[in-house]
Amino acid sequence: LRDILRRRPVAGLFGAAFFMSCAHGALYVFYSIHLDEHGYSKSLIGALWTLGVLAEIAVFLWMPSLMRRFALRAMLLAALAAAVLRFAMIGWLVDSLPWLLAAQLLHGLTFGAFHASSVAALNQWFDARQQGRAQALYGSVSFGAGGMVGGLISGWMWAPLGGGWAFVLSSVFALAGCLLLARMWPPGEVVRSG
Repeated sequence: LRDILRRRPVAGLFGAAFFMSCAHGALYVFYSIHLDEHGYSKSLIGALWTLGVLAEIAVFLWMPSLMRRFALRAMLLAALAAAVLRFAMIGWLVDSLPWLLAAQLLHGLTFGAFHASSVAALNQWFDARQQGRAQALYGSVSFGAGGMVGGLISGWMWAPLGGGWAFVLSSVFALAGCLLLARMWPPGEVVRSG
């Protein structure tokens, strides 16, 4: 397991997953508060959350087709790039409902496609005996550590700087993940299991 984790594309994916979850920290902790502060009703806030979940489900349904057409690396980088755009839109275009709708549709990429592609890569890189441990480590690094760090830092920023800047930080986290993955996992490089 350690030998595979030391490979650059694998380490790059784990680092990118950490940053992607950091990017979602402000969303999961403060999105509803951000919208409420800008005058959105509770029912509309709930509808926006629902739209994001529906976009995620749609992407999960299309993933087999997408995986036949696109390389995992390309889908991961597209998801990270979409997160850069999405969180900037939530931060600075919050007063425009059409932009918020577009941002929530991007949840299909920023969560759905990223997570499904990450798990598919782990399944290729780790054999059957290692997959459970690899996925547990992935969950700990991304959702656990990344989500905690992202939520914590966005919370520190919220009061002095406001929601817009907290979501800009989310964009910066996603950009860091994108650059890290692009550097650590060169185009065409395939990591074999075991």
